[in-house]
Amino acid sequence: MRIFDHTIQLLERTLDLRSARQRVIASNLANEETPGYRASELNFMDQLRSAQQGRLPVVLAATQPRHFGLHGPQGVQAITGKLNEVPAGDLPLDANSVNLELEMAKLSDNAIQYNTAATILAKKFHGLLNVIREGR
Repeated sequence: MRIFDHTIQLLERTLDLRSARQRVIASNLANEETPGYRASELNFMDQLRSAQQGRLPVVLAATQPRHFGLHGPQGVQAITGKLNEVPAGDLPLDANSVNLELEMAKLSDNAIQYNTAATILAKKFHGLLNVIREGR
């Protein structure tokens, strides 16, 4: 029997990825005035949706102890983000592709998503704590 189910693992990974996305957005905002800076974005939602539906990245299984290849990330931990450059339309004279309003909107959305995942995870742990306290 497992105490921490698939949902808790997904929420934990979501918090890690949202935190990384927050750092990328903050970097974009910090370089808003830097000439030649290209904005980046961390994309991971497709992988999280696949994991939620049970389609995790390929995981190797060992049928014998001498098999190779089981040292990498397994299961939900194998979900990683992909860092892409944000496509820019018309660049200003300084060739900086950061759009302040867009980055602030991303920052706000990411913070809301992070707080939502953290709240759900806290409620899951609170439920486990209630079970432990009841002793049944």
